[in-house]
Amino acid sequence: MLKVSKISFGVVGLWLCMTHGVLAQNTYSPYSVLGIGELQGMDLVHNMAMGGVGISTPNPFHLNNKNPALLPRNRVVVFETAVSAEQKRLSTTDLEQDNFTGGLGYLVFGFPVIRDTWTISAGLMPYSIVNYKSTDVGFVTGTATELNTTFEGGGGISQAYFASGLKLFKGISVGFRASYLFGSIRQETVFDVAGTNYLTADVERNSFSDVTFGLGAAYTLEIRENLSYMNFGITYEFGGEQGVTRLQRLERRGFSNDPISPVDEPPYLVLDDIDGNVKFPATLGLGISYEKSLRWTIGADLIMGQWSNYLNFEDEPEGLNDRTEFAIGGSYIPDAFSVNNYLKRVTYMMGLNYQTTPYLVDGEEIQDFGINFGVTFPLRNLSRLSLAFKVGQRGTTDNDLI
Repeated sequence: MLKVSKISFGVVGLWLCMTHGVLAQNTYSPYSVLGIGELQGMDLVHNMAMGGVGISTPNPFHLNNKNPALLPRNRVVVFETAVSAEQKRLSTTDLEQDNFTGGLGYLVFGFPVIRDTWTISAGLMPYSIVNYKSTDVGFVTGTATELNTTFEGGGGISQAYFASGLKLFKGISVGFRASYLFGSIRQETVFDVAGTNYLTADVERNSFSDVTFGLGAAYTLEIRENLSYMNFGITYEFGGEQGVTRLQRLERRGFSNDPISPVDEPPYLVLDDIDGNVKFPATLGLGISYEKSLRWTIGADLIMGQWSNYLNFEDEPEGLNDRTEFAIGGSYIPDAFSVNNYLKRVTYMMGLNYQTTPYLVDGEEIQDFGINFGVTFPLRNLSRLSLAFKVGQRGTTDNDLI
């Protein structure tokens, strides 16, 4: 059982111009040893607060990263950055461990080229995160010599994206997104054999550098003039082969874990800059929502990713599971134009999220459930401060799992 408490906040304004640095490892998960790690999605803070809903929910003050076809509904210039923190308790049937992680979440901006018709967006977001460490205590096969084996991974894949949304006709819009994927995933296995004066480490680093594409479409049906709307959205991420360069080496290390033999001399260098591919699966997203403009919104999303079709660097499937995510959530503004009561201008959000993750461990499907809620505070000059919270549980302690 894995219990999660998560808080994220974003400021829509000039904070982006004052923020420097790179995307941090904002999660810790033993499951990130599988595939390309923890998938991060395209949620911005206001989407997180509604359980991840966004494929069919336009917003005039926030960018829609879930479906580029809804970008034309964004009517103002937006700069947004987010910071997140996550507290996790990992437990088995007899062990517990607490982990805290946090850092910069994303940087995005967008602006209308032609108001209500054409909007573009660009940004930097995490695509996946790898962050785990575990130790196995045992014996060298066929002997009584103690062997400690440590498995550790870090890094992940980031994406720099460009998106554009265009309104074709009344109620109908389309969009596309191109993302440049980059970053490295480093995984190592360190062997500590009792009685020796060094450690042996098998190190592997996969560096990603390629482009992936996605499309979106949206339809808005006006129920009552200038009051209520029914929205429908669909997205499709193509996936496909992504270029990867692999470095793999065998190191001899001291007990401080520093290499004591040159890594560029045989027999320590095993593979050096070998080019290959990793195949990402296609992902389909569907959304439906009902809104009363500047008052309330309720929506639901369904996302399906065929991660059973994932192929690693060795062109092998790794036994991943198809991912299915269902989210339902909404937002409410008591009175967006209230002059005397600030709290009536605040946006209140809540949602539920359930997914079957891509992780299939010992035949057990790893499921994830979260309760999300949050608020958006209006600031000066159309700026916003958003807070999103999530409390949830992933996995099970059955069959000695986490």
